[in-house]
Amino acid sequence: MARAAWLYYAEELTQSQIADKLNVSRSTVIRMIQRAREIGLVKISIGVPSDTFELERDLENMFGLRKVRLVPEAVNDQMQRRWLGQAAAEMLIELARDDSIIALSWGSTMQAMADSLQGSTAHKGMMTVALNGGLHNASRGTNPHEVAEQVGQFFGAISHSLYAPVYVRTEATAAGLYRDAGVQEALNLARKAGLVVFSFGGIQENATMLKLGYVTPDEREFLLRNGAVGEIAGRWIDRDGVSVRTPATIHPIGITLEELKRIPERLAVAGGQEKLNAIRAGLKGGLVTHFVSDERTAHELLGR
Repeated sequence: MARAAWLYYAEELTQSQIADKLNVSRSTVIRMIQRAREIGLVKISIGVPSDTFELERDLENMFGLRKVRLVPEAVNDQMQRRWLGQAAAEMLIELARDDSIIALSWGSTMQAMADSLQGSTAHKGMMTVALNGGLHNASRGTNPHEVAEQVGQFFGAISHSLYAPVYVRTEATAAGLYRDAGVQEALNLARKAGLVVFSFGGIQENATMLKLGYVTPDEREFLLRNGAVGEIAGRWIDRDGVSVRTPATIHPIGITLEELKRIPERLAVAGGQEKLNAIRAGLKGGLVTHFVSDERTAHELLGR
Protein backbone atom coordinates (compact mmCIF):
# COMPACT_ATOMS: atom_id res chain seq x y z
CA MET A 1 0.00 0.00 0.00
CA ALA A 2 2.82 2.39 0.93
CA ARG A 3 4.68 1.52 -2.28
CA ALA A 4 1.57 2.17 -4.38
CA ALA A 5 1.03 5.51 -2.64
CA TRP A 6 4.68 6.48 -3.16
CA LEU A 7 4.59 5.65 -6.85
CA TYR A 8 1.34 7.60 -7.29
CA TYR A 9 2.04 10.76 -5.26
CA ALA A 10 5.84 11.04 -5.30
CA GLU A 11 6.80 9.41 -8.60
CA GLU A 12 3.58 10.61 -10.30
CA LEU A 13 3.01 7.35 -12.17
CA THR A 14 -0.44 6.57 -13.53
CA GLN A 15 -2.59 3.95 -11.87
CA SER A 16 -2.07 1.64 -14.86
CA GLN A 17 1.71 2.02 -14.64
CA ILE A 18 1.61 1.22 -10.92
CA ALA A 19 -0.53 -1.85 -11.58
CA ASP A 20 2.05 -3.15 -14.06
CA LYS A 21 4.94 -2.44 -11.71
CA LEU A 22 3.28 -4.14 -8.71
CA ASN A 23 1.71 -6.92 -10.84
CA VAL A 24 -1.81 -6.21 -9.58
CA SER A 25 -4.99 -4.94 -11.23
CA ARG A 26 -5.72 -1.24 -11.69
CA SER A 27 -8.77 -1.53 -9.43
CA THR A 28 -6.52 -2.89 -6.68
CA VAL A 29 -4.22 0.11 -7.07
CA ILE A 30 -7.20 2.49 -6.77
CA ARG A 31 -8.34 0.73 -3.57
CA MET A 32 -4.83 0.82 -2.07
CA ILE A 33 -4.38 4.53 -2.78
CA GLN A 34 -7.80 5.32 -1.34
CA ARG A 35 -7.15 3.18 1.74
CA ALA A 36 -3.74 4.81 2.28
CA ARG A 37 -5.47 8.19 2.64
CA GLU A 38 -8.25 6.80 4.84
CA ILE A 39 -5.86 5.35 7.46
CA GLY A 40 -3.52 8.36 7.42
CA LEU A 41 -0.63 6.70 5.63
CA VAL A 42 -0.89 9.55 3.10
CA LYS A 43 -1.55 13.08 4.33
CA ILE A 44 -2.30 15.89 1.88
CA SER A 45 -0.93 19.34 2.74
CA ILE A 46 -1.82 22.52 0.85
CA GLY A 47 1.15 24.87 0.82
CA VAL A 48 -0.86 28.09 1.07
CA PRO A 49 -0.68 30.13 4.28
CA SER A 50 -4.02 30.60 5.99
CA ASP A 51 -3.66 34.38 5.92
CA THR A 52 -4.29 34.25 2.15
CA PHE A 53 -7.80 32.99 2.82
CA GLU A 54 -8.18 35.56 5.60
CA LEU A 55 -7.27 38.31 3.13
CA GLU A 56 -9.97 37.06 0.77
CA ARG A 57 -12.57 37.08 3.54
CA ASP A 58 -11.50 40.54 4.75
CA LEU A 59 -11.85 41.98 1.25
CA GLU A 60 -15.26 40.37 0.86
CA ASN A 61 -16.40 41.91 4.14
CA MET A 62 -14.88 45.36 3.57
CA PHE A 63 -16.34 45.88 0.08
CA GLY A 64 -19.44 43.67 0.23
CA LEU A 65 -18.11 41.25 -2.38
CA ARG A 66 -19.59 37.81 -2.99
CA LYS A 67 -16.28 36.06 -3.76
CA VAL A 68 -12.59 37.00 -3.85
CA ARG A 69 -9.71 34.88 -5.15
CA LEU A 70 -6.09 35.94 -4.61
CA VAL A 71 -2.91 34.76 -6.28
CA PRO A 72 0.62 35.28 -4.90
CA GLU A 73 2.64 38.33 -5.87
CA ALA A 74 4.73 37.38 -8.92
CA VAL A 75 8.28 38.43 -9.80
CA ASN A 76 7.24 40.25 -13.01
CA ASP A 77 4.15 41.67 -14.70
CA GLN A 78 3.92 38.93 -17.32
CA MET A 79 3.83 36.16 -14.73
CA GLN A 80 1.38 38.16 -12.61
CA ARG A 81 -1.03 38.53 -15.54
CA ARG A 82 -0.80 34.80 -16.27
CA TRP A 83 -1.62 33.89 -12.68
CA LEU A 84 -4.47 36.39 -12.53
CA GLY A 85 -5.77 34.99 -15.82
CA GLN A 86 -5.70 31.43 -14.52
CA ALA A 87 -7.62 32.33 -11.35
CA ALA A 88 -10.10 34.42 -13.34
CA ALA A 89 -10.68 31.56 -15.78
CA GLU A 90 -11.53 29.25 -12.89
CA MET A 91 -14.02 31.74 -11.48
CA LEU A 92 -15.50 32.38 -14.92
CA ILE A 93 -16.17 28.65 -15.33
CA GLU A 94 -17.86 28.62 -11.90
CA LEU A 95 -20.12 31.54 -12.87
CA ALA A 96 -21.02 30.38 -16.40
CA ARG A 97 -24.65 29.30 -16.92
CA ASP A 98 -26.81 27.87 -19.68
CA ASP A 99 -28.99 30.35 -21.59
CA SER A 100 -26.96 33.32 -20.39
CA ILE A 101 -25.04 36.27 -21.84
CA ILE A 102 -21.47 37.11 -20.83
CA ALA A 103 -20.18 40.61 -21.66
CA LEU A 104 -16.40 40.97 -21.80
CA SER A 105 -14.01 43.90 -21.84
CA TRP A 106 -10.45 44.08 -23.19
CA GLY A 107 -6.83 44.13 -22.04
CA SER A 108 -3.81 41.91 -21.49
CA THR A 109 -5.21 40.51 -18.23
CA MET A 110 -8.47 39.65 -19.97
CA GLN A 111 -6.51 37.96 -22.73
CA ALA A 112 -4.56 35.97 -20.12
CA MET A 113 -7.89 34.76 -18.75
CA ALA A 114 -9.09 33.71 -22.21
CA ASP A 115 -5.80 31.92 -22.90
CA SER A 116 -6.20 29.94 -19.66
CA LEU A 117 -9.46 28.38 -20.88
CA GLN A 118 -8.15 25.08 -22.18
CA GLY A 119 -10.38 22.51 -23.86
CA SER A 120 -14.09 23.26 -23.85
CA THR A 121 -17.11 23.30 -21.53
CA ALA A 122 -20.31 23.71 -23.52
CA HIS A 123 -23.29 25.68 -22.20
CA LYS A 124 -26.44 25.56 -24.30
CA GLY A 125 -27.99 28.85 -25.29
CA MET A 126 -25.02 30.91 -24.10
CA MET A 127 -23.83 34.06 -25.91
CA THR A 128 -20.79 36.27 -25.42
CA VAL A 129 -20.56 39.92 -26.42
CA ALA A 130 -17.94 42.68 -26.43
CA LEU A 131 -18.60 45.21 -23.68
CA ASN A 132 -17.19 48.23 -25.51
CA GLY A 133 -15.66 49.38 -28.77
CA GLY A 134 -12.27 48.17 -29.96
CA LEU A 135 -8.75 49.57 -30.16
CA HIS A 136 -7.39 49.42 -33.70
CA ASN A 137 -3.73 49.56 -32.61
CA ALA A 138 -3.86 47.30 -29.55
CA SER A 139 -1.68 44.19 -29.37
CA ARG A 140 -3.04 40.89 -30.67
CA GLY A 141 -5.80 39.39 -28.60
CA THR A 142 -6.47 42.34 -26.32
CA ASN A 143 -9.52 43.73 -28.13
CA PRO A 144 -12.91 43.01 -26.56
CA HIS A 145 -14.33 41.27 -29.63
CA GLU A 146 -11.32 38.92 -29.72
CA VAL A 147 -11.68 38.08 -26.02
CA ALA A 148 -15.43 37.55 -26.47
CA GLU A 149 -14.84 35.24 -29.42
CA GLN A 150 -12.21 33.15 -27.60
CA VAL A 151 -14.35 32.79 -24.48
CA GLY A 152 -17.32 31.94 -26.69
CA GLN A 153 -15.37 29.15 -28.38
CA PHE A 154 -14.55 27.59 -25.01
CA PHE A 155 -18.19 27.59 -23.91
CA GLY A 156 -19.60 26.67 -27.32
CA ALA A 157 -21.36 30.04 -27.34
CA ILE A 158 -22.28 32.42 -30.14
CA SER A 159 -20.06 35.51 -29.90
CA HIS A 160 -21.09 39.04 -30.90
CA SER A 161 -18.74 41.90 -31.71
CA LEU A 162 -19.23 45.62 -31.22
CA TYR A 163 -17.94 47.01 -34.51
CA ALA A 164 -16.96 50.49 -33.37
CA PRO A 165 -13.92 52.22 -31.84
CA VAL A 166 -13.65 52.61 -28.08
CA TYR A 167 -13.75 56.42 -28.50
CA VAL A 168 -14.88 58.81 -31.21
CA ARG A 169 -13.98 62.49 -31.27
CA THR A 170 -17.33 64.17 -31.91
CA GLU A 171 -20.79 63.90 -30.41
CA ALA A 172 -22.34 63.64 -33.86
CA THR A 173 -20.18 60.62 -34.74
CA ALA A 174 -21.12 58.94 -31.47
CA ALA A 175 -24.82 59.59 -32.05
CA GLY A 176 -24.57 58.10 -35.53
CA LEU A 177 -22.88 54.95 -34.24
CA TYR A 178 -25.47 54.51 -31.49
CA ARG A 179 -28.18 54.57 -34.18
CA ASP A 180 -26.46 51.79 -36.15
CA ALA A 181 -28.45 48.54 -36.00
CA GLY A 182 -25.40 46.34 -35.41
CA VAL A 183 -24.08 48.54 -32.62
CA GLN A 184 -27.54 48.67 -31.01
CA GLU A 185 -27.81 44.87 -31.12
CA ALA A 186 -24.46 44.38 -29.39
CA LEU A 187 -25.19 47.03 -26.74
CA ASN A 188 -28.61 45.57 -25.99
CA LEU A 189 -27.06 42.13 -25.53
CA ALA A 190 -24.47 43.59 -23.14
CA ARG A 191 -27.20 45.30 -21.14
CA LYS A 192 -29.04 41.95 -20.81
CA ALA A 193 -25.91 40.09 -19.66
CA GLY A 194 -26.05 38.03 -16.50
CA LEU A 195 -22.27 38.30 -16.08
CA VAL A 196 -19.77 40.97 -17.08
CA VAL A 197 -16.00 40.49 -16.89
CA PHE A 198 -13.61 43.44 -16.98
CA SER A 199 -10.31 44.83 -15.75
CA PHE A 200 -9.25 48.32 -14.67
CA GLY A 201 -7.07 50.87 -16.44
CA GLY A 202 -4.95 53.52 -14.74
CA ILE A 203 -4.44 57.16 -15.62
CA GLN A 204 -0.66 57.34 -15.24
CA GLU A 205 1.32 58.52 -18.27
CA ASN A 206 2.28 54.97 -19.32
CA ALA A 207 -1.25 53.59 -19.04
CA THR A 208 -2.44 51.70 -22.12
CA MET A 209 -5.06 54.26 -23.19
CA LEU A 210 -2.41 56.99 -23.17
CA LYS A 211 0.36 54.91 -24.76
CA LEU A 212 -1.92 53.97 -27.67
CA GLY A 213 -3.00 57.59 -28.17
CA TYR A 214 -6.67 57.21 -27.25
CA VAL A 215 -6.18 59.80 -24.51
CA THR A 216 -3.86 62.75 -25.21
CA PRO A 217 -1.78 64.52 -22.52
CA ASP A 218 -4.23 67.45 -22.58
CA GLU A 219 -7.20 65.08 -22.19
CA ARG A 220 -5.41 63.36 -19.32
CA GLU A 221 -4.99 66.69 -17.55
CA PHE A 222 -8.69 67.42 -18.05
CA LEU A 223 -9.63 64.03 -16.58
CA LEU A 224 -7.29 64.53 -13.62
CA ARG A 225 -8.79 67.97 -12.90
CA ASN A 226 -12.21 66.32 -12.83
CA GLY A 227 -11.08 63.69 -10.34
CA ALA A 228 -10.47 60.65 -12.58
CA VAL A 229 -8.38 57.86 -11.05
CA GLY A 230 -8.89 55.14 -13.69
CA GLU A 231 -11.22 53.59 -16.22
CA ILE A 232 -13.44 50.56 -16.81
CA ALA A 233 -14.10 49.67 -20.45
CA GLY A 234 -13.26 53.24 -21.49
CA ARG A 235 -15.45 54.88 -18.84
CA TRP A 236 -13.53 57.11 -16.40
CA ILE A 237 -14.30 57.04 -12.67
CA ASP A 238 -13.37 59.11 -9.63
CA ARG A 239 -12.16 57.83 -6.26
CA ASP A 240 -15.73 56.89 -5.29
CA GLY A 241 -16.34 54.85 -8.45
CA VAL A 242 -18.60 57.48 -10.02
CA SER A 243 -18.43 58.59 -13.64
CA VAL A 244 -16.49 61.82 -14.21
CA ARG A 245 -16.90 64.52 -16.81
CA THR A 246 -14.87 63.74 -19.94
CA PRO A 247 -13.35 66.13 -22.51
CA ALA A 248 -15.46 67.18 -25.48
CA THR A 249 -13.15 65.08 -27.67
CA ILE A 250 -13.82 61.77 -25.86
CA HIS A 251 -17.10 59.96 -26.57
CA PRO A 252 -17.05 56.30 -25.41
CA ILE A 253 -18.86 53.63 -27.42
CA GLY A 254 -20.23 51.03 -25.03
CA ILE A 255 -22.67 50.62 -22.18
CA THR A 256 -22.53 53.16 -19.35
CA LEU A 257 -21.28 52.43 -15.85
CA GLU A 258 -24.84 52.71 -14.57
CA GLU A 259 -25.90 50.01 -17.04
CA LEU A 260 -22.89 47.87 -16.08
CA LYS A 261 -23.83 48.16 -12.41
CA ARG A 262 -27.27 46.67 -13.18
CA ILE A 263 -25.70 43.44 -14.48
CA PRO A 264 -26.22 40.87 -11.68
CA GLU A 265 -22.69 39.40 -11.53
CA ARG A 266 -19.63 41.60 -12.19
CA LEU A 267 -16.22 39.93 -12.18
CA ALA A 268 -13.21 42.28 -12.02
CA VAL A 269 -9.70 40.96 -12.65
CA ALA A 270 -6.81 43.31 -11.84
CA GLY A 271 -3.75 43.85 -9.69
CA GLY A 272 -0.64 45.98 -9.35
CA GLN A 273 0.35 49.32 -7.89
CA GLU A 274 -0.43 51.34 -11.03
CA LYS A 275 -4.06 50.21 -11.00
CA LEU A 276 -4.54 50.40 -7.24
CA ASN A 277 -6.51 53.66 -7.15
CA ALA A 278 -8.79 52.52 -9.98
CA ILE A 279 -9.37 49.15 -8.28
CA ARG A 280 -10.16 50.76 -4.94
CA ALA A 281 -12.58 53.17 -6.63
CA GLY A 282 -14.40 50.38 -8.47
CA LEU A 283 -14.76 48.32 -5.31
CA LYS A 284 -15.87 51.33 -3.27
CA GLY A 285 -18.43 52.29 -5.91
CA GLY A 286 -20.11 48.89 -5.84
CA LEU A 287 -19.17 48.09 -9.44
CA VAL A 288 -17.76 44.66 -8.53
CA THR A 289 -19.36 41.53 -7.08
CA HIS A 290 -16.54 39.03 -7.76
CA PHE A 291 -12.86 39.95 -7.62
CA VAL A 292 -9.57 38.32 -8.66
CA SER A 293 -6.32 40.01 -7.63
CA ASP A 294 -2.91 39.43 -6.03
CA GLU A 295 -1.90 39.37 -2.37
CA ARG A 296 0.07 42.61 -2.40
CA THR A 297 -2.85 44.52 -3.91
CA ALA A 298 -5.10 42.97 -1.26
CA HIS A 299 -2.82 44.22 1.53
CA GLU A 300 -2.82 47.70 -0.01
CA LEU A 301 -6.61 47.76 -0.33
CA LEU A 302 -6.96 46.74 3.31
CA GLY A 303 -4.45 49.36 4.42
CA ARG A 304 -1.93 46.88 5.80
